[in-house]
Amino acid sequence: MSVQQLSIQRLRNLLHVDLHFDDGINLLYGLNASGKTSVLEAVHMLGLGRSFRSLKLASVIAQGHADCLLFAKVKNPQGVTDSLGMIRRLDGDHGVRLNGENLSSVAELASLLPIQLIDPNSARLIEAGPSVRRQYLDWGVYHHNGSFFGLWKQAQRLLKQRNSALKCGTMRDDVRASFDPALADVAEQLNSLREGYLKLLEPVFFELLSGLVDLPDLKVGFYSGWSANRNYADILEETLDRDLQLGYTQRGPQRADLKLTLNGVNAAERLSRGQQKLVVVALKLAQGKLLSKAEGRKCVFLVDDLAAELDLSHRREICQQLVSLDTQVFVTSVGPNELTGCWPEEAKVKMFHVKHGQVSQE
Repeated sequence: MSVQQLSIQRLRNLLHVDLHFDDGINLLYGLNASGKTSVLEAVHMLGLGRSFRSLKLASVIAQGHADCLLFAKVKNPQGVTDSLGMIRRLDGDHGVRLNGENLSSVAELASLLPIQLIDPNSARLIEAGPSVRRQYLDWGVYHHNGSFFGLWKQAQRLLKQRNSALKCGTMRDDVRASFDPALADVAEQLNSLREGYLKLLEPVFFELLSGLVDLPDLKVGFYSGWSANRNYADILEETLDRDLQLGYTQRGPQRADLKLTLNGVNAAERLSRGQQKLVVVALKLAQGKLLSKAEGRKCVFLVDDLAAELDLSHRREICQQLVSLDTQVFVTSVGPNELTGCWPEEAKVKMFHVKHGQVSQE
């Protein structure tokens, strides 16, 4: 997958920008607030339907305007170019079209244009709560197994039904029978898919990590959302009284987590800020590499301010790893020379200068 052409209208300070990109490295440089990160934001929205910088659409749409419009030509794995368009309006009347046809779900976007983001906030993957790491893990499982999304939607629906019943404070056996057995079955399947994917990801991750930082005692584990080696149906039975008191399901696939520990302690408490960033970079690169290796598909990497908090040797290693993935990369920097000498000699880097919301190719 790669973005061949991108038109951005009324997104932050990018009022009207038309760009053509290479399949490899695309470097956007400019001063802070020039608009370079907004270009990455536009690609992210086309792939995931949302901004990575703000949950509020009003801050994404250019001031004084009611909507923003994105259009891209995207080359798929078969080499065929698809037309992808998106409009986001303040009044909530949004639209996404692929080759002239309306798309009904964000999942279709994610499948069309897999996106991996590495930015200064990436350390949140280690520091934040389980939902952030679960989202990271599920991105990989979704792209690795076609049945995952359907099972995930079933689990969400069944949990919603069960939680609605629990809020009543009592539950008849026949009511429980209408969703508990199905929830237990779906939860076990989701657990199996997540564990299986992580087993494939681990060796790829540790191989990449070894080139970035020496952390031999770092461990990766998986928490399913309930006690290890226990049948989830038994868990639902045992926790029913407490679930009724709380009004929601305490344990289950909605509580799954990717555990990172160093010498048996939560990695967030032991790793420095710089180490955390390198671990997250390795995790993101590993997912891209595994997607290519196992599925024959490429994801697009968005790397915002790569030079931040990293010395030259680490910048060089990350740049070389990105090139070795043979995929499309969008990377930003403040100056044109921050990454000079970091790319392999054979790498072709297309340069774009971003200034006051205008983008010029060099």
